[in-house]
Amino acid sequence: MKKLIVGLVAGMLIGTAGMAAAATTQTVQATLAKFTISIDGQKQKLKSDPLVYKGTTYLPVREISEILGYDLAYDNTKKTIDLSKGENKVTETNDSFASTIAEPNPTSSEINMDEWISARNLVDDYGVDVEISSGKIRDLKFEINGLSISFSVPGSNIEGTYKSIDGQHEVMIKNGALYLSKSAAKFLRIDIQ
Repeated sequence: MKKLIVGLVAGMLIGTAGMAAAATTQTVQATLAKFTISIDGQKQKLKSDPLVYKGTTYLPVREISEILGYDLAYDNTKKTIDLSKGENKVTETNDSFASTIAEPNPTSSEINMDEWISARNLVDDYGVDVEISSGKIRDLKFEINGLSISFSVPGSNIEGTYKSIDGQHEVMIKNGALYLSKSAAKFLRIDIQ
């Protein structure tokens, strides 16, 4: 009889704990929606559809953070999500210009790679800090070894070649990627192999 009572009490405690845990989680009814997502005028493709709940659209935070170039850390025990720039050393202010620091298009024969180096390679391979501001005119700054070069370029990723503020160096936007002239990299004392 004691075993029956102990078993019944244990079962009630487990059942009560399960109901308490379930009470902290709320179930809602939301709608999956198809949206065209654009960042700086460039369409982005999401793997997961956004949710719409009570007129508010919820985007998949991991995919959005990847598109914007952020690392995401999720801690289930603390229920926290942390977005950070991670190792990239690319600083952006206000809104994203990450597509310009995109991987260079390797099929592009229009770019003489003897004269240019991609911003992504400068960041990843040489530790150059690239700072980008937002707006109709974007200020770009390449910095390393205590030296820096600054540019002002259109905020809408218009392809072309642009002179630095001092008129001595060039940066190019081509196929959605940003390139610095190798002569400018040499000025920054970067030994390009």
